[in-house]
Amino acid sequence: MDPETIVYLIRDRQGRIIVLMTREEAEEFEITESPVPGIEEQRFGWVVENHPKALVRVWYQYYYAEELTEPVA
Repeated sequence: MDPETIVYLIRDRQGRIIVLMTREEAEEFEITESPVPGIEEQRFGWVVENHPKALVRVWYQYYYAEELTEPVA
């Protein structure tokens, strides 16, 4: 994934970051009981640098952010 791609971050009930590809998805999945409520907009490269184990939702599956930086064979 391009490090300049804008992604949307929410937090789960334990405060872990979940990365979504669109604001609409983030609004749909937002957890109001999260210790850090709201939606944050960031570059994907920032997520990888600061939270490499953040879960990224892509096509109904979840990946660690760091997994999406590897070249596709």
